[in-house]
Amino acid sequence: MNTLVTISCSLVLTANLVSNSVASEQFSITSQQASWMQPSQQSIQFFKKQVEGGASVDNSLKSLLDRYPQRTPEFVSIALSAYPERYQEIITTSVSAKPMFVDDIIMLANEHRVAKPTEIVALAVNAEPSYAGAATSAACKNNPEYFDEIVKTAVKAEPDSADQIAQKLVAAFPSQTMEILITTIKEVPFVGKYVLDALLATVTDDLVKTENMIIVSMEELAQYPDAITRLVELAQQRDISSEKVRISAMKGGLSEEEIVAIINDHYLELESQAPTP
Repeated sequence: MNTLVTISCSLVLTANLVSNSVASEQFSITSQQASWMQPSQQSIQFFKKQVEGGASVDNSLKSLLDRYPQRTPEFVSIALSAYPERYQEIITTSVSAKPMFVDDIIMLANEHRVAKPTEIVALAVNAEPSYAGAATSAACKNNPEYFDEIVKTAVKAEPDSADQIAQKLVAAFPSQTMEILITTIKEVPFVGKYVLDALLATVTDDLVKTENMIIVSMEELAQYPDAITRLVELAQQRDISSEKVRISAMKGGLSEEEIVAIINDHYLELESQAPTP
């Protein structure tokens, strides 16, 4: 019983020593993040004492997050300050326990420079796949110079969420829509058609961008039968000329005969070019 009381008291003291107080609304986000980055030595020592007392790093952190969820970023920063070499379990535990704070967790991991941005996003995505889009977007915001590498790492780690990841990125970086599309479908072409469908939903009012996205995807996914069939169907529905379809598919590596065989069901003017049985 005494041990439980001691641990409970330590948790409360740690929570109170993280910073002077929970950031109030009058502080800007920048000020709040700055306070997270500088946990007191007392806070770090309290956390270390828990671990040295027999609790593992991840269990100690999870206990704090469960008791004081609103202070998740502060406790993650304390853990990373105390045990930077244990960053893998700290990131995994915190994202898994409190995924709604994934933006802050990734920001802190980057600021503490515990690992490369690509490894950090991979850990976060694997810890909670349903937040893969948010994790990838946060990683790209914190490390724009690694944009393509982060996107590739994230969709490769969680290909089933590639459409969600791409859609989240386009919402955050609309000027990079084509880059996001191409990078994603090149890395995980077997889910390329789903990625395209997700991104087309974000540009319904932009006919030029819609056409460009379909044409580019056709070139990248020409060697994937299910995808190319879907793309030709989309092209026909949006009145994209069969000549543009033909040129794009040919750039993707299809022969003239293969192209005609694929699109003659959608473009009546090509029926006469179809090979005779």
